[in-house]
Amino acid sequence: MPITITRPDTTALAGFEVSLCQAGKAGDPLTDEDRLWPGLMRRAAQAHLGLWKLDALADTVDLLMSELVTNALQHGEGAVGVRVWRTGTQLCIEVGCASTYTPRPTEAGPLDENGRGLYLVGALADGWGVTASGTWCVLTLDRSGS
Repeated sequence: MPITITRPDTTALAGFEVSLCQAGKAGDPLTDEDRLWPGLMRRAAQAHLGLWKLDALADTVDLLMSELVTNALQHGEGAVGVRVWRTGTQLCIEVGCASTYTPRPTEAGPLDENGRGLYLVGALADGWGVTASGTWCVLTLDRSGS
């Protein structure tokens, strides 16, 4: 699973940025409040996809958003920042938190319930990576006919 080294273009034509107040602590099971955040961020992304006429990316963005937000909530500390933006050629998602934890793919066994999220991100996104500000992924807009 290749990890893209360069960051996505940050010259946004449109987008949104949200800071989530995490209720739980890194490594603990997600609290009931924190379990709501991935769904709320999926709905926010879906609303913007509709405005941008990028509905064809809806299912892929749902999965990417769920994986990145859940990963930050489970392993990060403090506020979780979510940023979604589009450029002329890409849809970009970045999720970060204040943590020394560096996300990296893990080897999941056949019966493990966790450990496949970043493999899914790598399989669905056209590029992804980890920087000091968070984990990001990009989708090329022309692949959906946009």
